[in-house]
Amino acid sequence: MKDKLPINPDVLKWARTSLRLSLEEVARRLGAKFEVEVLQAWENEEESPTYPQLEKLAHEIYKRPVAVFFFPSVPKEETPTTEFRTLPDNVADELPSEIVKLYRKAKLFQLYIEELYEGEKSVTTSLLDAFELNEKSEFPLITKAIRKALGVSIEEQSEWRSAEMAFNKWRDALEANGVFIFKDGFRNDGYSGFCLYHQKYPIIFVNNSMPDSRQVFTLFHELGHLLYHSGGIDFRSREAVRFFQGHYLNVEVSCNQFANEFLVPQEVFDSFEPRISKADFEKLADYFSVSREVILRKYLDRGLVDADYYEKMASEWAAQAKKKGEPGGNYYYNQRTYLGERYINLVYERYYQNRISVDSVAEYLNIKVKNLPTFEYVVMEGGKL
Repeated sequence: MKDKLPINPDVLKWARTSLRLSLEEVARRLGAKFEVEVLQAWENEEESPTYPQLEKLAHEIYKRPVAVFFFPSVPKEETPTTEFRTLPDNVADELPSEIVKLYRKAKLFQLYIEELYEGEKSVTTSLLDAFELNEKSEFPLITKAIRKALGVSIEEQSEWRSAEMAFNKWRDALEANGVFIFKDGFRNDGYSGFCLYHQKYPIIFVNNSMPDSRQVFTLFHELGHLLYHSGGIDFRSREAVRFFQGHYLNVEVSCNQFANEFLVPQEVFDSFEPRISKADFEKLADYFSVSREVILRKYLDRGLVDADYYEKMASEWAAQAKKKGEPGGNYYYNQRTYLGERYINLVYERYYQNRISVDSVAEYLNIKVKNLPTFEYVVMEGGKL
């Protein structure tokens, strides 16, 4: 009989239930022939997983470090309800399991970043050190100041050739100022992204299945939440926040207004002498590298169109929008998109400084050790498979 791993069964059960996963769901993810009774035996301390099985549970399913399963007691941690304080409790409590799983994945990345920086700040002065939002904030002034801190002018923004390029440029600028950005396929069209607040290691998580122009908006909607010193969610549909009231509604509206003013400054928008035509909507969307809906919102705010026209056009464009779907192609390229060059470079920098092991590199990048040379060749050296 093999020796049992000295893992804590209470932690094992907690890791599953905190993601709102059933025994059947976990067993299915462990393999087609995996039996629920075996998982129950693990949680009842009658048996234990092998170390490779524990690694799969930890990294691929529960999104937690392996070490946590050896803790003497269940760790205290943030939950979606406490993290997303700008959401009503009933909304945070009822997030679907796939979003809760991504939340846990984001928390794991936050832990990894803290480990890689050894508790030190990633930049001397981050955006969250220099700026904050409150009910008295004047968006034209604060967005202009933040744009200056990021070093991106309207002229530079207008030269970007696509919304995809715009996202990558904004990602680089935000990460250089202390905000880490990750992507994933959310497998749920209702959510465009979310953020986790931390004074040193704030994270924005973006749904890669959304159109690129929507991803750009999500970056700044979530930055708005971070500047309120809270985690938050960018819901894809306006219906999701329809029943928000009071403080919850005010924050969501403010984050949308902040993102809109940042990406399309009112004074620049007015200089175009905007006309009501689909051609003009398209022209301005291309100039600012945003969605047509962001542009139309400026028309609505200026009283150039009414709410009925706005809703009609927004619904029409939403119906036209094509979901990007789950990424195909090479896993390594997808990981580069999801993790981002800054994070990947940070991991390899620490490795070549002999500050982390090759096993840690594999864990931080979610790449098997045996596949790291191929990943490095493709992603770091620009090689082709």
